[in-house]
Amino acid sequence: MAAALKTTSASSPSSPPRAAAVVRAFTTTPSGGYQHPVLAAASALATANRTRAQVHRVLGDPDADAHAITAAIRAQQRGDAACAALIDRIDRWGAVELPQRRTGVLHTESLGQLIERLVIVWMRGQLLAEDRHEPADPQVRLAARQLGELARAYDDLVTDLLLGRRQLPVFQTSAGPDGMA
Repeated sequence: MAAALKTTSASSPSSPPRAAAVVRAFTTTPSGGYQHPVLAAASALATANRTRAQVHRVLGDPDADAHAITAAIRAQQRGDAACAALIDRIDRWGAVELPQRRTGVLHTESLGQLIERLVIVWMRGQLLAEDRHEPADPQVRLAARQLGELARAYDDLVTDLLLGRRQLPVFQTSAGPDGMA
């Protein structure tokens, strides 16, 4: 059974990375970039979500002028498209590299969508830290707890996929005109 679970924190490009490696990819990039496509996409998703957070701050600023708001909306649209493309890239990797057993219980979201949720919860914690919230603050503790829960859920999903107990949905994220169903 150990051979069936070929996941490590360093992961070869054909095995899924563990949650700890995915979350680490949100903040660090090795020299030469990530060799694993999921980690490269996760890192890019974190960057795109940092941009989204900056956009939301502009949009929430009552003193922002019309030009700043227009630029922020355009940046948000570009960011949303970039995130959709990255989620799609993760999902396509999973469709090729993960075992396709149609006997397992169907998972409700794709691997890319789960990693996107990890990024969003992680980003919430980062923004709270930037706003100088104390570690004991209930919002900070909630964000940390949610990140831990999602990381465990991700690792459980990867294990279940490799053992055939669960399967991913077939749909793909639309990433523009070429990716739309």
